[in-house]
Amino acid sequence: MSRLCWICGSISGSREHKIKRSDIVRAFGDGPFKNDGGLLHFVDGQPPRELQGPNSKLLKYEPVLCGECNSNRSQPWDKAYETFVNWVYKNERITLARRYIDLNEVFGEEVAVNSCLSLYKYFVKAFGCRLASADYTVPAHLVALLSKDSFQTKLRITFDVYKAVFAMAPEHRHMLGLGGLVRMDSVSMGQMERYYFQLNIGWLVIGFHYDTENLVVVDAEWAPDSTRVDLGIIEGPTLDELIECARLEGAPALAELEALREAGGIKIE
Repeated sequence: MSRLCWICGSISGSREHKIKRSDIVRAFGDGPFKNDGGLLHFVDGQPPRELQGPNSKLLKYEPVLCGECNSNRSQPWDKAYETFVNWVYKNERITLARRYIDLNEVFGEEVAVNSCLSLYKYFVKAFGCRLASADYTVPAHLVALLSKDSFQTKLRITFDVYKAVFAMAPEHRHMLGLGGLVRMDSVSMGQMERYYFQLNIGWLVIGFHYDTENLVVVDAEWAPDSTRVDLGIIEGPTLDELIECARLEGAPALAELEALREAGGIKIE
């Protein structure tokens, strides 16, 4: 049964990547992945499946957008996101040292204001596709703001450094992941439009928080009218916990983790 495009209401027929294709290519190449030793796709509760390349259907949602909205209309949003993430990873050391991202440096001062709006709209697109793929209705005001230059919204976007990723060697920090979609309902009020999930791009964790101000405390959030993105810290498993897990599983990383502990622990750099 065909879904309708959640942005414009036309018949949907276009598959959006769950994780941006440019992120997959930057981390693992254009494929086919089998030529590079293979790449596995993990979903909780299911056995891993082998990916053939970055356009695998396993990496895409079922169609929840029409072709026009997923290409022409959203092209500026996609480009803003790609520019943002590429800049962050090319300038990784300075980004991690100062723990914030200056979007004037990312986009250029002349176009930063418009590019910030486009970047935020990319995150609205990512959030909307996640909800639509789970058969939840995308909040109407999020659909409406995609056509506006100023707006108020309940969608908060956060950015964090995932500290546990730095327990791995730099060449092994390319993991990509999409966290589970959490809907927070109320015992007294029943179903509510309150959602949360995370997108992991290597060490960068992007949090999507919808109408959770009184439920989820965050270190800092980014507003689309700001050219500064502050980075929080997510600790994750401790180094001792990672070592114990590697020991139990006989993982090859055990020696590397123990050496990291001897050198003084996980350092973000």
